[in-house]
Order: sequence, then C-alpha cells, then structure tokens
Amino acid sequence: MRKRIKIPFSVMRLTLTNKTIINNAPHIVMFVMLLPIAQQLAKLSWRIIFPVDSAAITINAAAVLPSPAAIRPDELAPFTLFGNAEKTPPPADGSADGKTLAEAPLSALKLRITGLLASSDAARSIAIVAKGNQQVSLGVGDSTPGNEAKIVAILNDRLIVNYRGRNEAIPLFDDAGAAVKSAPTPPAKEWVKQVRERPQNILNYLNISPIMVNEQLSGYRLNPGKDPTLFRQAGLQENDLAVALNGLDLRDRQQAQQALKQLPELSEITLTVERDGQRQDIYLALRDE
Repeated sequence: MRKRIKIPFSVMRLTLTNKTIINNAPHIVMFVMLLPIAQQLAKLSWRIIFPVDSAAITINAAAVLPSPAAIRPDELAPFTLFGNAEKTPPPADGSADGKTLAEAPLSALKLRITGLLASSDAARSIAIVAKGNQQVSLGVGDSTPGNEAKIVAILNDRLIVNYRGRNEAIPLFDDAGAAVKSAPTPPAKEWVKQVRERPQNILNYLNISPIMVNEQLSGYRLNPGKDPTLFRQAGLQENDLAVALNGLDLRDRQQAQQALKQLPELSEITLTVERDGQRQDIYLALRDE
C-alpha cells in the first residue's frame, strides 16, 4: 500500500507570491519596452563617439556603382552652342578673286608694260615687261625685273603684281599721256565664229599695209577686207595704225615678221593701234578654251 507524501502548502504563501508578481508587472512590461530603445540609443552613441569615415563610403560606393563613360576634354572642345561656321577654302594658288584684282590700286613701280596676252588659262598668259633697256617676257608667278614684285595675274589691260604683300596694278603702256587705258572691245559672235572655224583665213578680213616714215617702219595700216561689218564689229576702224601685236613691236622688222608669221596660228590676240594720236588695245578671242 502506497504511502502518500504530503507536501505542506501554504495558501498564504501562494497569495503573497501572486501579489508580488502583480505588483511588479508594470515594471516588467516597461523593461521589455525599454530594451529595444536602449539598443538603438547604444548604436547612436557608438556612431557619435566613433564616426564613420564619409570618404570611405564615397569610395566604396564609387567602386560598386557603375560609372558613366568618361568624357574626354578634347571631345568637348569642338562643341559650340550655335554650331560651327562654314569655312570657305582659299584659292589654291593663293591669289585673290577677279573682282579684288580689278580693284587693285595703281603701282608706283618703274615698270612699263609693252604687251599683254591674257588667256583663260593662266599658264598661257604672257606679259612683256620693260625696265630701262631691259625687256622680258614673263608669266604668272614670275618676278619682275629687279625682283621687286611677283606677277599675280595678267589681265587684258593691266598687269597685277604683288609688291610688299599688296596687290597693285600696272596698266598697259603706262607712259605719261602715251596710252588711253580702256577696256578691250569684245568681238561680235559672228566674227569669232567665222575666224574660229578658219583661223588661217584671218588675214582675209584685214588689209594690212606697212607705213614707212623717214625710211623707218612706223606700223601697219589696217583697213577692212571683204566684209567691213566684221571689221568694225571687232572694234577696228579704217586707217587704224597697228603698232603692237601680243606685245611684239610691229615697228621692229624682226618682231613684226615674227608676229605676222604667228598670226594665223593664234587663238587670242591683243592688237594695239594708234587712233587719232592715242593708243588703244583691242582683244580678240578666236577660240573657245
């Protein structure tokens, strides 16, 4: 038969224990609530005492985040807000345009232009330049006698030279009162067409007679040939006295013979005539370039 063990139990003790727990319950609840708050305060205090290096954070972030493609300074340099202005390339030969050349001021160089052969092809243009007793044939790019200036362009009635960095003009026959500087007379289309088709027959349109004064040749008298209309359309007049052809002095027998011999073969001629005591230049283009 089992023995029952009796554990003395005091009702009074249980009552006192429950009463103690109930009295301390608010403190327990408050402790539980303050625990996470204390934890956050501890972290905050730690950060204040030992601050985190912001530079390290920036470096780490830069290492983690992908950076955009680097922009090179030389790529930004050409950028302009309103775009780039269109540049016009300079002429290949470094010379000015026709308008600028025609407006070139007169030159004070002691040079005399005794003949000009202007061609649409600058390489074929020729200028007869005289200085003192020296007379030479020059082209574009050549230096004038004495190397004072450089020829820039050869026009119908003037020579353009570059003297000390400036373009200057030397008119044809720049003798005081010796020449009338006028623009060459353009030939009529009919004259050009007929002579261009048969340049060897150019003499058929002209009657040429040598004029002797004191047993010296002073030039060639020009008068119309078969068709006086074509003669006048070319800018000629009856009894014009031809004294130069393409820079060759017709009063010199050797130069005159050379000029007349070359005449049927020429595609462009500049004829200098004396009319009423004054000189005038007549330019004829016999072939299309």
